[in-house]
Amino acid sequence: VDLDLRDAIVDQDVSITSTTIFGGADIFLPNDVNVKVNATPIFGGVDDNSKHRTQDDSLPTIYVNCTCIFGGVDLK
Repeated sequence: VDLDLRDAIVDQDVSITSTTIFGGADIFLPNDVNVKVNATPIFGGVDDNSKHRTQDDSLPTIYVNCTCIFGGVDLK
C-alpha cells in the first residue's frame, strides 16, 4: 500500500492506524508536520525516515499507530 500525503494540507492533529501482515505500507508525509510513531512489531518493523524533521510545537502532529506482523511500514 502507498499512502501519499505529501500534498495534503494538514491543519490539525491526525491519527493513522496501519496493520501489515506479510506485506508492507509506504506512507509519504508532508514536510510541515510533526510525526510520532507507536509501533507493535512482530517479526516486522517500522522504518521512520522522517526523523530528520525538527519538532515544532506550532505544527500539527501526525500520530502513526502500526502493528507489523511479518511486514513493515516505511515513513518517508
